[in-house]
Amino acid sequence: MAWVTWRQHRPQLLAMAGLVLGVALAALVTDLPIRAAYHRQALASCLPPATRSGCDIIVSHFRGEFAGRVAVARWLMVLPGLAGLLVGAPLVAREFEHGTYRLAWTQSVSRRRWLLSKTSLLALVVVVGAAVLAGVATWWRVPLDAVGGRMSPGAFDIEGLVVPAYAFFALGVGVLAGLLLRRTIAAVSVALAAFVAVRLGVEKLLRPHFLPPLHRTVTGLTQGQLAPDWILNNSLVDAVGRQISTSREDLAILHAQQAGIDPQGYFLSLGWRRVITFQPPGRFWAFQGIEAAIFVVLGLLAVGLAVTLVRRTPA
Repeated sequence: MAWVTWRQHRPQLLAMAGLVLGVALAALVTDLPIRAAYHRQALASCLPPATRSGCDIIVSHFRGEFAGRVAVARWLMVLPGLAGLLVGAPLVAREFEHGTYRLAWTQSVSRRRWLLSKTSLLALVVVVGAAVLAGVATWWRVPLDAVGGRMSPGAFDIEGLVVPAYAFFALGVGVLAGLLLRRTIAAVSVALAAFVAVRLGVEKLLRPHFLPPLHRTVTGLTQGQLAPDWILNNSLVDAVGRQISTSREDLAILHAQQAGIDPQGYFLSLGWRRVITFQPPGRFWAFQGIEAAIFVVLGLLAVGLAVTLVRRTPA
């Protein structure tokens, strides 16, 4: 079974291996200037609880210098999903398109064992490849994570346990879509839409509430934000807790400037304060474990449903 699976899916698996190798080489080349700049600018001395003067400017310059690379690196989050879909969707759909399912399902191996064996072997390869990809991304982002933290989606989505979990879920959805639609292109399209919908749903609706968020209250104009925190909400409120709109805040600053009053002191006299809702960086691995478990369970449900349906599919 392993040899047959390899022969049938060799192009996809070789392409995936080449992609991971290409990403690793690109990470090696692009990360060297980032690490050099991190050490040259002594950014370690700007990390909390350090109080080095001028750190705001230094950190801002460092982030701006490599903002383009960070934006490109964030697209790595699509690779585990695509790898899983492009391997999983053709697994059954191609058998229907070529008519080979009649031969495969009339052998001594049962349909259930046939599907479970192929899915397990491919899942192992896809998960290992995604884990390597996550390891490369984690290594590449070490200087950036030291400055900006790992809790924000830009880092969280391409590091740690969630990356192989995304790949496994995508594979399971692809297998199920291929069984139901029996056409590879249609299966990939539908599975991709389902994958994106679930990914965004978990990220936007569930992840911020995996654990109760913390709150910090500061006075005046200061943002009161530590870089490693994942900020969920940062709003200015008045003395009774009502949120201050941006236009009202700008008007108050303008009024203070025209009156020759320090805006910071003016805000204090009004009783205005800033309320920040955030998830601290110490919860990174807890959040990774929770989200990875969600996608592994969803992937198992998709595979389990496919196994149940394949036994009832007419040959």
